[in-house]
Amino acid sequence: MRLFISLVLSFVLVSCGNNGPLVFDLMPAPAAFTDTGIKLPSQSEAVNTTLPDQIFYATDRAPATADAHHFFYSNKRGNALRLGRAQVASGRDDLTWEEARKVSLLKSRTEKFPIKVKSANEYGVLDSSIHDYSSISQQDRDNSQQATQRYIREINQQLAKSEKDTINIFVHGYKVTFENPVLTTAEMWHFLAYQGVFIAYSWPSTPKTLAYVSDTETALVSSRHLRDLILFLSQKTKAKKINIIGYSAGSRVVTRALGDLAILQNGKSRSQNKRELKLGTVAIIAGDVDRKLVSGYLLDGADKLMDQFVIYQSDSDKALFVSRFLTNRSRLGETFTLENFDPHAIQYLEDHPHVILVDVSDAEAARAGNGHGYLRNSPWVTSDLLMALAHSPSPTQRGLVRKDPNLPLWSFPDDYTQRLGKALRQYNPELFQ
Repeated sequence: MRLFISLVLSFVLVSCGNNGPLVFDLMPAPAAFTDTGIKLPSQSEAVNTTLPDQIFYATDRAPATADAHHFFYSNKRGNALRLGRAQVASGRDDLTWEEARKVSLLKSRTEKFPIKVKSANEYGVLDSSIHDYSSISQQDRDNSQQATQRYIREINQQLAKSEKDTINIFVHGYKVTFENPVLTTAEMWHFLAYQGVFIAYSWPSTPKTLAYVSDTETALVSSRHLRDLILFLSQKTKAKKINIIGYSAGSRVVTRALGDLAILQNGKSRSQNKRELKLGTVAIIAGDVDRKLVSGYLLDGADKLMDQFVIYQSDSDKALFVSRFLTNRSRLGETFTLENFDPHAIQYLEDHPHVILVDVSDAEAARAGNGHGYLRNSPWVTSDLLMALAHSPSPTQRGLVRKDPNLPLWSFPDDYTQRLGKALRQYNPELFQ
């Protein structure tokens, strides 16, 4: 039985990540760039006025020691939130970042374009994350205010260069190292033409097969730091909107933070929450979290915190199938059907159209591999996510359709790219000129 459980856990964790990939092959170009006639990001002003290789990050991992196998941060809890920027570079010496823009937007690439984290420049600890029993050095305490102010200043400088006063936060899944969310963040920011600010939030998941259970509690610990980061960004920066993307087990970090914020904002209206927290789109992708737990957060008021809460689901996500087997609980990222949908839940979704369920099962390449990595594998899903982050449109305005007339569940139709092109033309007609 122990061997069986170990194998099952190994399957789940391998599907959520791997042993800290230091090199990514850039994800396929979103369909928005290859199938709609849109003007390419390399032609936009944002590309020429920013540093696309410099990625903001926030992490509550402990710094790596000199004798460790980790290059930048370890998988141990760090007791505070550390801020900085990481440099992402080409994994090939013969390609520059400028040349990468051309390669990355090809629909059918004849060659791979690898990217890697070259360096991490830590500014210091977020001052508001330090408490009386924080196990950090006195130097970190003394430097925290200066580091925090630098982080604010550079975020505001980037916002000033951009057409979008938006901050996007990406939260990764299990069994990955510090570099994983930095690289994924670099990919998404690249395909958003470097608009706004993207922050990689790296929580101390453990790159070990049997860490699945222990990391569940680590996710809850990190949710408090994510909550503090959201409050900090909303209060101290010039951002007008903050989006959050939670992937796989990172959905536990995100949804718990929302649940805590709902309690802190108790009694306040949606308009008050929007002014104070500035939350736009919160997207949960392949969510490895108990459905009932998230339902409780929504009932506590989390559904009043943001413009829209988008939940991506799939009927072919094998990693979540195994997770459901281990926990004996349905996962948020598993597709609902009319048969297992409670009538009251259907009515709730009809009454709260900003809580959006998107079934990705029929999206291009969403079933690739074990069906869990569609965030990076599916050009359709990536396009829908990026449009939701950029404009916060309704599902219909993004080109999606109802999967069933009696069920508030959205899906990708066969003519999705044509619908997407019309939607993009409506929001950004200048992109087609």
